[in-house]
Amino acid sequence: MRGDAKPLVKMMQGAETRFVIPVYQRNYDWKREQCKRLFDDLEEVVHEGRASHFFGSIVSKADMERRVLIDGQQRVTTTFVLLAALCKQIEAGAIESENPEKTARYIRNQWLIDEYDEVEKLKLKLVKGDQLAFRRVVEGDSDKLVSGSNVTENYRYFLDRISGTDLTAEQLRDAIKLLEVIDISLEQGDNAQLIFESLNSTGLDLSEGDKIRNYVLMDLPEKTQEQCYEKYWNPIEVNTDYDVSSFIRDYLAAVMRKTPAIRRVYHVFREFAAGKDSEALLSELLRYSEIYRKISDGKVGSAKIDPVLTRLGLMNMGVMNPYLLSALVAYEDGTVGESDLAEALRAVEIYLFRRWVADVPTNALNKVFEMLHWDAMRGVGDGASYADAVKYALLRRDGSGRLPDDKEFRDGYERTDFYSTGRWRFYLYERLENGDSVERMDVVGMLESGAASVEHVMPQTLSRAWRNALGEHADEIHERWLDTMGNLTLTGYNSQYSNNPFEDKRDRENGFKDSHYSLNSFIASCEEWGPEQMEERYELMWERFLELWPMPSTDYVPTVREHESHGLDEDYGLTGRKLAAYSFLGARHTTKNWVDMIQGVLRELYVLDPAGIRAVATGLKFPARYFSEKPLDYGFEVGGGIWFNPGCSTSTKCDALRRVIDRVDGVEYSDLTFEVYDEKESGE
Repeated sequence: MRGDAKPLVKMMQGAETRFVIPVYQRNYDWKREQCKRLFDDLEEVVHEGRASHFFGSIVSKADMERRVLIDGQQRVTTTFVLLAALCKQIEAGAIESENPEKTARYIRNQWLIDEYDEVEKLKLKLVKGDQLAFRRVVEGDSDKLVSGSNVTENYRYFLDRISGTDLTAEQLRDAIKLLEVIDISLEQGDNAQLIFESLNSTGLDLSEGDKIRNYVLMDLPEKTQEQCYEKYWNPIEVNTDYDVSSFIRDYLAAVMRKTPAIRRVYHVFREFAAGKDSEALLSELLRYSEIYRKISDGKVGSAKIDPVLTRLGLMNMGVMNPYLLSALVAYEDGTVGESDLAEALRAVEIYLFRRWVADVPTNALNKVFEMLHWDAMRGVGDGASYADAVKYALLRRDGSGRLPDDKEFRDGYERTDFYSTGRWRFYLYERLENGDSVERMDVVGMLESGAASVEHVMPQTLSRAWRNALGEHADEIHERWLDTMGNLTLTGYNSQYSNNPFEDKRDRENGFKDSHYSLNSFIASCEEWGPEQMEERYELMWERFLELWPMPSTDYVPTVREHESHGLDEDYGLTGRKLAAYSFLGARHTTKNWVDMIQGVLRELYVLDPAGIRAVATGLKFPARYFSEKPLDYGFEVGGGIWFNPGCSTSTKCDALRRVIDRVDGVEYSDLTFEVYDEKESGE
């Protein structure tokens, strides 16, 4: 690898010189902000009489007269677009020029095109989505520009800036000639991927998906790159709405049963993909991305599955995607039947909704949904139906992974403000109104458009008429019932109802008596609206909750009791629990007690970051008092003369590990999981 400082335009000169953006690179994505900064800098170069302006580095790999860009495509592409805009404005007379025809021809033939090449005149080859836009920009026909491309938008921006600048065409051209870059050329034997990672390791330019695309495609021959991009990668981007990073995170969680932190998706993927055939891996990613799209659309083509999948989508909880990916792959493979999967998804729906109403912490859900399909398949292997195995896997969870029973569900029902429901509003009121009926009101569409809204029957602000109707305890009644299901409903006429008296809301044109919503039938039948009516409707709505979200049940009991799996990141009580094994950083270790576990984990952490462990051990805060720089009668050496005293409770050991992991870069709480069982089951 060698690097030289030189003007960027020097690299663009020459009749046969071509810049090629390989297909594994992301699309051109500089916006107006970056273009503004560049143009401002060019004006300053002229006004301040600078000799040069540093414009970053360009990393490329030579292929005859072609430069395959590894890094720097944003700067190179923007320069080409600026030059094309300058040509256009010179020819249009929108910028002063000493010799318009000569200057425009010079710019075009020196830097933009090879006038002697009848096949491909352009000196820049972008990825497919941007290449047509760039061609139209160079041609300069404003009626044929490609809309929606950053190439086009930035070209238009430069047209405006050029027409408004106080520079002449020649001054601007000469300023562009002063843009200096570090030209880094890769040589035989240089590892392009490692160099690319190093150059992009400190910035926020590239998403995890960008890095993965580069990793998968970079080392393939150029023709194969283009074929794989067209056949696999571009459809993957489309299927995932171009959020490839989130998709691959969910994919890894599905196949590895462990969810990487979003900032570590690329590194985990690299380890996962090492040694695998690139095209086979891309083919699998494409298949999973197609299922990802079906999850997003709520459509797999099944009258039984699609309604539940659609409702799960309304919950907007991406944490369940690893499970859905695994379950739908099994469904498409014929491993899980249609009715079985629909029933299992219904159990998941009930599980999530009951937890929301009961306000159960969500920190255990990653682990639940990483493992749910695989837990269920073990049950299937033990003779259970898939649906029963899923229900059992959810019912056996406790701590922050639990499924609330009817008592906890009712307690949550009584506490919850069902007016301020955030993202749950669409799901909740769609389900309450339509249930499983095939004759459906478009609740979600009307709520999204504002055609309908959630209405307080007894208004948020009590008028004098309402106070008189409610009596001397009006304030207490208002506080007790306002945001409960006893007082909330749907209407398309909220603004007209305002805080009018109940009789007016009920009897007016388009009032509750005229409403097509089933939620309003009881309200329309009431002669007045006070605490008795709100309490009666409150109980009716509770019965509706139990009907729509009943507690799942199953008769399935495993032949052999499985160990439960819990992560260090879960809110989970470990008192009275025996440890069978633990997994740390991808490796599973069988063990008989918690002391062996913390010894193994601390020693691995010490290898990763000795200074971090020593800082914790010699500090003034917890858990420093459990560490020592001298040998302990009861304890073990972590490493480097640092000892640990494990004479504390299991929960204290786990708290100590959390504090230590906080100090070690690249390690998350979720990297440590436990397989536990009840102490009374120790003989199993």
